Amino acid sequence: MNFEGWLFGILLFAAFVPLLAKLGGFSVQSRTAGFGVVSLWLCLTGAMVWAAVQTDQRPPDLAANRPREVLTDGYVGSDTCRSCHPGQHATWSDSYHRTMTQVATPESVIGKFDNVRLVDGVVEATLQREGDQFTVDLTVRGQGHLGRYPIVMTTGSHHMQAYWFTTSDTSRIMCMLPFMFLKEDQRWVPRRAAFLEESTSNRPGLQTLNQERGTWNRVCIRCHTTHGQPRPMFDDKDQFTSIDTRASEFGIACEACHGPGHEHVQANRDPIQRYANHLSDKPDETIVNPKGLLHEVSSQVCGQCHGVNLTLHKEAARRWEEKGFDFRPGDDMSKSSMRFMVQPGCLSTSQVKSRMPAGSPSLDSWFWEDGMIRVSGREFNGLIESPCFKSADPHRKKMSCMSCHQMHQKPDDPRPRKEWANDQLGLGMETNRACIQCHSQFEDTDHVAAHTHHATGSTGSLCYNCHMPHTTYGLMKAMRSHTVDSPSVKASLETGRPNACNQCHLDKTLGWTAEHLSNWYKIPKPKLSKDEQEVAASVLWLLSGDAGQRALMAWSYGWDDAKQASGSHWQAPYLAQLLEDPYHAVRFIAEQSLRKLPGFADFGYKFMGNKARRTTARKRALTIWAQTAATANTAHSHSILLGDDGRILQSVFDRLLKARNNRRIYLLE
Repeated sequence: MNFEGWLFGILLFAAFVPLLAKLGGFSVQSRTAGFGVVSLWLCLTGAMVWAAVQTDQRPPDLAANRPREVLTDGYVGSDTCRSCHPGQHATWSDSYHRTMTQVATPESVIGKFDNVRLVDGVVEATLQREGDQFTVDLTVRGQGHLGRYPIVMTTGSHHMQAYWFTTSDTSRIMCMLPFMFLKEDQRWVPRRAAFLEESTSNRPGLQTLNQERGTWNRVCIRCHTTHGQPRPMFDDKDQFTSIDTRASEFGIACEACHGPGHEHVQANRDPIQRYANHLSDKPDETIVNPKGLLHEVSSQVCGQCHGVNLTLHKEAARRWEEKGFDFRPGDDMSKSSMRFMVQPGCLSTSQVKSRMPAGSPSLDSWFWEDGMIRVSGREFNGLIESPCFKSADPHRKKMSCMSCHQMHQKPDDPRPRKEWANDQLGLGMETNRACIQCHSQFEDTDHVAAHTHHATGSTGSLCYNCHMPHTTYGLMKAMRSHTVDSPSVKASLETGRPNACNQCHLDKTLGWTAEHLSNWYKIPKPKLSKDEQEVAASVLWLLSGDAGQRALMAWSYGWDDAKQASGSHWQAPYLAQLLEDPYHAVRFIAEQSLRKLPGFADFGYKFMGNKARRTTARKRALTIWAQTAATANTAHSHSILLGDDGRILQSVFDRLLKARNNRRIYLLE
């Protein structure tokens, strides 16, 4: 029984004991003793109720060398919620939302700090742990030893973790450790290698130290805390002097989704009112439950962080730095006086650019050319472009974030908590059940097979493999698009975005896809070049595409569903080529996929190695492939540039590689 049921039972018992006494169930002597027991029960019950509805009485955060947690503006903290909602609190506590930002402790730090020495260009860092304290010694070539600094905060814990140190005992300005720890791989990588960006610094590592100073205070705090307030301080000449950053709570806590809880706590001090609410079908108007909101407003609760939004102007930026954002769950974000959602799909590019503040990143840091989002962490931008979200059909249920995701695991969910927390999907939402909620005609598996032209139970019969392909990039891998869309060769030609068919059937051409889409769905075939008709689309994107396309293909070449559809004997030469890619993240992903191919499980490679070592690794990979391909006894295809003798058609390979799109890419995930 949960706390509420248990407490309700106590109240009932306390009410019935005196009633029994009044009816003569006790003697005079026992009646006196009985009322003593009743009095004791009532005192205990009252104390329990009082404790359950008290606002958080945690001690003030007095740390002087990092941002503080301070409860203001009606925020009461998640500890207060736990008293009455222990189940919801427990599932939130086990989610990665909670650990988005943490004070650095032995429990929160996942990186290895046991006298680890790391080097990135001119910067050397030695990591140590002394009891419960984590420190970094920093040395810069040409400048000498900078000092030993305490690691005071962490960001992230799901896939990777970043660390923040302070250079002063009294400064709240956070400086970023120029290395990040990859959780699954259990290794450190330079921060500049963990993102898809071209390094232009001639002093690697030092650029991170200089550019990332204060980034947490004024950027990360927007979405990695609850009610964050940078609170920069300026002198009488409007010059920045210091900062007193604070947040109601580190991480994404209860009130980030439900709104400030003070009014709710106050209203529920009255146990009668509290249990009237508990038994009522009416919503409690003192707190926001996103599930009870209209689908647009409900999704905006997630979109306040999972969307590309910018402050409207300098005055709005100054207000948010001082007070935090004005958006609260239940509000209409489009009416905010501080920020706006950047959505090229809804407005023309010129209209969007006219609203963006000076110095904003270019739109292609977030979007494909047609306005579809291409980076992770911005799923709201994808959702609101989906027909399922925008549907005008009054009889059809509208899709929202909560159509598939749930922020609290249900008690009857048999999955381990860690499995649920990975994507916070509802039970069965990784199957066609997610779409059948609205598209009930596909409950019939024969109907699914007729629609998809793939066998029932195959990966090609999964709705989201066709309608939510892996065209989003982030966290050094490909992720599913959150724009529900249909495969389109035309869109691939116009934007460079891979389509679902060719991202799974890696050995097929755009011409092959266009032919099937025309035969199956009457989609007009666009005009294609000779290469687009004869060379596999994945090969074109991998050899000639930009860094974003190459990263997606590097991941796709190791994707199990794609290997099932395309085989796994031919990808190695292409992944070997990416081991020499100019972008660190592309090399890292290529290495990960290469190790999933036959003969490469133990392939040794350092993606941050110098050019000579990377060339040696490519040649070694080709040698291993030649040995494994010789025994594979599989058919060869000119579309994947394999000649009749099983060797690469080198002249075509080199021609496509020479045509590589070398435009500078920086994806702001």
